[in-house]
Amino acid sequence: MRYTPEILSGIHAELFDIIEEIERVCYLLGVKTFAIGGTAIGVHFWQNILPWDDDVDFGMLREDYNKFLREAPALLGEEFELQEFTTDPNTPFYWAKVRKRNTLFLEKGVEWFDISHGFFVDIFPFDRIPNNHLLERFHRAESAWFISAFSLYPYWQKRGEIPRRESLYYQKSLLSRLVLGVLYRLVSREWLYHKMCKEMGWFNGDKRCQRANVVRLPLDVAEYESLRNPRRMPFGRLSVNVPRDLEGYLHHHYPVLIKDIPEEQRVNHAPLRLSFDTLNGKTYE
Repeated sequence: MRYTPEILSGIHAELFDIIEEIERVCYLLGVKTFAIGGTAIGVHFWQNILPWDDDVDFGMLREDYNKFLREAPALLGEEFELQEFTTDPNTPFYWAKVRKRNTLFLEKGVEWFDISHGFFVDIFPFDRIPNNHLLERFHRAESAWFISAFSLYPYWQKRGEIPRRESLYYQKSLLSRLVLGVLYRLVSREWLYHKMCKEMGWFNGDKRCQRANVVRLPLDVAEYESLRNPRRMPFGRLSVNVPRDLEGYLHHHYPVLIKDIPEEQRVNHAPLRLSFDTLNGKTYE
């Protein structure tokens, strides 16, 4: 769908409601979250969500992330819910989302799943990565394999319902599907979840590892201390944490860092349908 300025403004208002609730809960728990990716670019250049964007991404160091997963569900206001495998085993996502109830932001590719599809803010776990670059690449590849296996499990379960051309499972090679099909018949998704988390966090106990990232994503790298001790910056009507060395993080992630991104690079999620109030409001398509 194509956004009008009014719809995009409404999306941003919903996102700020969710961010404010995440910030409140993080304060109660004594954990820290920090803006990453395009959200961090928005903080850096605009002190706001990117004008054309429709999502917000945060990161948490693994220890804080695990505490948030355990304790946030009991603290979130009744308008909000935490969506992660431990709270919703039907989710195809390997990271957490805080969603707003009674709203709709239906993304293409996951419309098949019996999960909440409300407006959301993504929260990604950051783990220490090894200093040796060859070992880092091996760690990333191994973690990515288990992340992929975990994420594709729901698509495999629904392989008779989702058209092949639209299923991520059938976008894998025949050999990969054979391997995954055998694996899925031998182990549960819960086993895969714990194995995936263990592989991603393999180096968290090694304080010699001075960098951290979303292990699957090689560009999302920052100094561990920069994430453990973030700094506060204005962000719309709120303020949020960012990596202390924000420019260093951004230049690693985006070698060409400019404010006026070309029109063709201004991408967003563009959902299939959205509604700001599923009980009494209009649905946009």
